[in-house]
Amino acid sequence: MTLHILRAALQWVLFLPLRVTLILLGLLVVPLALPFLIIENPPIAFTQAPGYWGLGRLPAWAWLWSNDRDGALGDKRGWWHLNAPFGLGAYHWFSQFWWLAIRNPANNMRFSPWFSCPLTECDFRYWGDESVEDRPGQGGQRLLLATHKVTGRRYYGFYGVWQWSATRALVIQLGFKPEPSDWAEDYSADPSAQWKGLTFEVNPWKGI
Repeated sequence: MTLHILRAALQWVLFLPLRVTLILLGLLVVPLALPFLIIENPPIAFTQAPGYWGLGRLPAWAWLWSNDRDGALGDKRGWWHLNAPFGLGAYHWFSQFWWLAIRNPANNMRFSPWFSCPLTECDFRYWGDESVEDRPGQGGQRLLLATHKVTGRRYYGFYGVWQWSATRALVIQLGFKPEPSDWAEDYSADPSAQWKGLTFEVNPWKGI
């Protein structure tokens, strides 16, 4: 296990500055790409708000900073349309910038095999607790390794929850986000849901 801990630490040390750099680049790329935004499907009505949603994609050269699930107009429910900054709504340039560059930065990283783990293409093993949740009485620690069946690429993720009061816990989540229960899910209806991306969270005061 010691070797896996060292490999995991090296992977995280390499990916953290790369992820931060790509997120910061989005502050420049997204404004440059938004004038070329393409709505790829016919507009459909928001499910919980007045107005219409369409899948707005940035051009191919800005794909990493686009959002292939929700697009630039936010969620299909219309929550973002109602809650965008300053009440501007989902169609305003600033709201689209905020959604793509601030709220969901470099979002398509989660659909890249370099920055996200494709569950159906990987085997997995773990050390520690099978179930770890940031809920009262459900903490624990787990190191998980997912290995791509073809390329052998490794995806390491650590999740630790140490509850220290009735409502607060220290939560540390590093690396890729798969957990054992993910492999029991059926992704045939939505293959994009199988992708599990990167996170780097250290929160000593997280509400549970």
